[in-house]
Amino acid sequence: MDIGESLVGAYMRHKRHCHTIAFNQFIPGKQGEIDVIGISGNGSEQQVWIAEVAIHLDGLNYGTHAETVRKIEMKVATALEYSREIYQNDRPVVEFWAPSVSRGLVDRLSIPGVEFVINDAFTERVNELAVIAASGTKQYGDASFRFLQLLTHLRGAGPTFQKPGGSL
Repeated sequence: MDIGESLVGAYMRHKRHCHTIAFNQFIPGKQGEIDVIGISGNGSEQQVWIAEVAIHLDGLNYGTHAETVRKIEMKVATALEYSREIYQNDRPVVEFWAPSVSRGLVDRLSIPGVEFVINDAFTERVNELAVIAASGTKQYGDASFRFLQLLTHLRGAGPTFQKPGGSL
């Protein structure tokens, strides 16, 4: 499993209180997979989130801007179709998570029915998860959440993150 998918799954478990998290769900009869599915509640009060995750640290890129938009549109179209077929009574939320998306690409990403958790929104959600991680030490089986627990429980001044030539 990709660390980004683990992070999104941890967010769904700890922030959204999802009782079921599925990773890399294959779609029968189709190419591709759904990166993360989270389900909270039960019966008629069930909420479903379906997330596609792209952790491209140098910026989201599948080629040109047009090629990247087309790739993202294909990924979320598959997620939207899957959500309508499988979770039609649950009003699923389809999301696309990416930490680093250029301004030129952000302006071109607008797909009805999809919430984009990118750039600042991605960072805000990681920070929300870090606050939860700092509040306890119990292990949950989420590698990314455990890493956030480690970072938030270090003794001393805590971590100092720096890029070569400067700070973050």
